[in-house]
Amino acid sequence: QSHLNLVCRLLLEKKKMVLATNLRNIKQYVINQMIKNEIVRNTVIMTVISLISGVLLGTVYQVTAEPIKQQKIKTQNEAYQSVMKDASEFTEINGFSSDDAQKILNDAGFVKDSVNECVVAKDDDGKILGYVINVEAGGGYGGNISFSMGVDASGKITGISITDISETPGLGMKAKTDPSFLSQFIGNNKTEYTLGSDVNAITSATFTSKAMTNGINAGLAYFRSIGGEQ
Repeated sequence: QSHLNLVCRLLLEKKKMVLATNLRNIKQYVINQMIKNEIVRNTVIMTVISLISGVLLGTVYQVTAEPIKQQKIKTQNEAYQSVMKDASEFTEINGFSSDDAQKILNDAGFVKDSVNECVVAKDDDGKILGYVINVEAGGGYGGNISFSMGVDASGKITGISITDISETPGLGMKAKTDPSFLSQFIGNNKTEYTLGSDVNAITSATFTSKAMTNGINAGLAYFRSIGGEQ
């Protein structure tokens, strides 16, 4: 009888151990499922948020793209008009290519300079008044100098506006802040300007003066290449 009781107790203990193991496995399974479901839930939420954000951004872009485009055109036209005051309309020159423009400048000896854009300036009746040429002049003391220059149909410079310059304040920066330097080019229709004889350099800013003079000459060379005054 005692042996039978012992066997029964052993069997009972074994069943308890098996049951405990099964319970632990079930508990771990439930935890794993909960974690998996939480990951799936979070993934779904993030996906929905991303989709909604994408739709909202797309909608905002569609709503704002045209006003931004119109404002950019307005700003550009105002910049163009500052150097070609009699014009009321500016249109991109047909077939303009900065690479082709660079070849023209290289052939003319202006390897440090580049023409980034050229537009046709017209009056209210659609008559061509001249061109606005955007130039990047190399060789400045503080780096390249960007400017727009207006050239009328006869080759006369109608205006120059510096748009980007990093020259020394009080010295080379006078190219932008002191109108007496750029005024030496405006109203003239020379095919080329020489520093020292045609143009007085900015005091203690020879690099800047030379860079601007060469850049303006480069713009005039490009003007002649597109059918301007020879």
